[in-house]
Amino acid sequence: MEPEVTVTSKAKKVVTTLDSLPFGTDEQLQNMTQKVSKELPVGIKSRMLYKDIMVIAWPAMAERAFAAVASMISMIMVGSLGPWAIASIGLAMMPRFLMFTVVVALNIGTTALIARSRGAGDQAKANSYLRQAAIMGVVCSIAVGAVGYIFAEPLIRLMGATEDAALVGGTVFLQIQSLGFIFVGIPVTITAALRGIGDSRSPMIYNTVATIINIFLNFLLIEGNWGFPRLEIVGASIAVILGQVAATLIALFIIMRKRNYISLNPMMPIRINWLQLRDILRIGIPAMGEQVILRTAMMVVNRIVASLGTNDFAAHHIATNFMTFTMINGESFSTSATTLIGQSIGKKRPDMAQAYTSRCRKSGLIGAIVLGTFFIFLRQPLAGLYTDYVEVIQTSVQLILILALLQPFQASQFIVSGALRGAGDTFAVAVVNFVSALVLRPILAAVAIFILGLGAAGAWYAFLVDQVVRSFLIMLRFNSGKWKKVFFVRQNRKVKV
Repeated sequence: MEPEVTVTSKAKKVVTTLDSLPFGTDEQLQNMTQKVSKELPVGIKSRMLYKDIMVIAWPAMAERAFAAVASMISMIMVGSLGPWAIASIGLAMMPRFLMFTVVVALNIGTTALIARSRGAGDQAKANSYLRQAAIMGVVCSIAVGAVGYIFAEPLIRLMGATEDAALVGGTVFLQIQSLGFIFVGIPVTITAALRGIGDSRSPMIYNTVATIINIFLNFLLIEGNWGFPRLEIVGASIAVILGQVAATLIALFIIMRKRNYISLNPMMPIRINWLQLRDILRIGIPAMGEQVILRTAMMVVNRIVASLGTNDFAAHHIATNFMTFTMINGESFSTSATTLIGQSIGKKRPDMAQAYTSRCRKSGLIGAIVLGTFFIFLRQPLAGLYTDYVEVIQTSVQLILILALLQPFQASQFIVSGALRGAGDTFAVAVVNFVSALVLRPILAAVAIFILGLGAAGAWYAFLVDQVVRSFLIMLRFNSGKWKKVFFVRQNRKVKV
């Protein structure tokens, strides 16, 4: 049995509309597999739900937007070294993203279960889940980092490195990232836990600090400004890790404050609660499988595009960098969906779970239209930010246009997938991503590039089709109502705190 958790009713928490509503009943849970009325509870207005959504979404959006802009600035700095440097980062970032998403995906269970405990008003259980997530996050980060370091060069070759300069640069970048990966994993775990209670402002603070440090150190270390050594690719990788060190220290400071709704006590002994760890992994492992599928699909397509040559691959990576920017919209509202659906579950309010999902999706679609319009009209000057090579710019402009067209579908599937994750229905999302991203997309990309001769654009046409199919299948799953049964089946299972 674990030590008793100190719980205080004065703990700081994010107040939502859910807090003003009474708990649902077991009868309501038993009827969740049936259709739920779209009418809101008496006294509840749509604007109140949109406010709850934005309280969580805007800090996540600001954080991701700043990080995306910083990534663009970093790529511009690296781009001054030549196309080989852009290609090096592109080759290394895919395995790094895969490592990162393994930790993020495992912690989807952390967000969902802490959100559920918060909705149920069970602060002790929320803190207990936090401790188990912290243990899991540290172990997983060390293991993933070790794998990344040992297999750095084979992974870069697997990505399709065709030139020695890109191979060497990509390998060194990935090895440095792997050595410091523990400083990536710890903030990820703390962020997942804080978002479970609706606090996305704290992660915004420490992740933004990390980004600022990253940009400043890039300026100093890539080209050796202000008397610092010129480290080029090595300097870019070191800058990322040192930024994450700062984020780790701030995140630990925040999560150890006792006035928070959830907090870590460093003086408590490290003990594993196997039942709670199983809860986290039951949701997290399918989510991890989903993310591995997505990243594997991207790696396969990257390898196909890399075979076209350095210029095409550099253009592909520039467009991918913009895609990271466009994902901010869907991911931010997906964060709101996961948190609020999880809290609705804990409060036994399936009606509110459905109402929040609908409004998260509408908000995301508005953002997608704005983003798409922005990229359509500014695709030429945006592509020119990265390089002076005319061929790379021309190809990038084509890819950015396709990226603009797929925005509504990307946003929709991101947000509804987030809602399903909040309900614990991660297996269904993984199946959809397997069919669309790992099977359909690479096949279409290969046909478009090698048979139809569309070049790098062929890979992006395949991506457009993938997003349309994925959006349709995810909505089909949500509208079926089967996700409601997932948490009904498990909600009465007792977990020792």
